Amino acid sequence: MKKTKHIIVIISMICSWQLNAQVVDTIRVGDQFKKIDQLEMGTTKDIIFTEMAGVVRSVSLKTKSTEKVNINGIDYLAFRHSWTTGNPETSGDFYYLCEPETLKPVQHIRNTKQNGKEAFSFQGMKIVGLDSATDNAIKGLNLDLTEPTYNWEIDLETYSLLPMKMGYEAVMNFYHPGGSAPGFYNLKVIGSEKLLLPDGRELDCWVLFTDYGGTQPTKFWYTKTKQNFIKMEGKYKQLTIRKERIF
Repeated sequence: MKKTKHIIVIISMICSWQLNAQVVDTIRVGDQFKKIDQLEMGTTKDIIFTEMAGVVRSVSLKTKSTEKVNINGIDYLAFRHSWTTGNPETSGDFYYLCEPETLKPVQHIRNTKQNGKEAFSFQGMKIVGLDSATDNAIKGLNLDLTEPTYNWEIDLETYSLLPMKMGYEAVMNFYHPGGSAPGFYNLKVIGSEKLLLPDGRELDCWVLFTDYGGTQPTKFWYTKTKQNFIKMEGKYKQLTIRKERIF
């Protein structure tokens, strides 16, 4: 009888552990985001600054807009970002189209004085230079993929669609247009925190974490209602990177 009770206790402990264990959510391009309706539309602004040893090294302002568009009878989500830095060479903008519901990339056009126009066409298992774009600095691009990838330049918008709750963990494949090869990155909700805004308002937020493959530990704060981005703080070697929404 004692042996039977002992076995029952062990089984109960195993079952409890399995129920409490968090399953890592592997999100692949083409999967529909269940929270797509909460994607924040319209225009927002962020301030971005970097610090080293307590000294501010750079400051930039970014304006972001998200809208639904229809081009030649096809529905898309359109993202426009423009940023102003202390260096006119690196200030610029981009216009990005992706499929609604899934954020599957379609095309991305970025303009900076430093690199000119860089126009990308996402074609499933390949990313190439957009042939319809004039003066395309990367018209010869031909990048083969092992599987489709999300666009890292709208990472904050993409993260906002995750079904956040305490302990939630996901893996997603991201590519920064023009950067190194795509890679899978882990994202995990590690806590919650109430943020006090300058106007006295208090926002209850989820805290999301990723270390970008061990190179840059970073936290993101999203409101628990609607999961709107509020701020980010990351470390890269000796550099601290902060991004905050302007209210």
